[in-house]
Amino acid sequence: MNDEAVQLNWCGQPILEGEGYGGLPSNIPAPQERPTVIAETDLAAIFESGSLPRAEAAKLLEAFTGASRATCYRALDLKGRFAKRLKDKRGMLVWRG
Repeated sequence: MNDEAVQLNWCGQPILEGEGYGGLPSNIPAPQERPTVIAETDLAAIFESGSLPRAEAAKLLEAFTGASRATCYRALDLKGRFAKRLKDKRGMLVWRG
């Protein structure tokens, strides 16, 4: 008799040989090596030519850094990490360098 408990998957079925908790390893996406971090220099480069609407600034930042759209909007949040350098003037974001 085997004293080891049978490991079950998410639906209560025994995990078969070659499978993990999430299914076959070939079906599990590989994690990204490192998430993209947006720096002050990235924002300064985006606002080099002047003020921008938030949506356009997010698109430019996404193209410039390769970060996700959500990360770009978080960086442009007026209460977030770069709040001291960003200012909203009548719907346009301005970078104070």
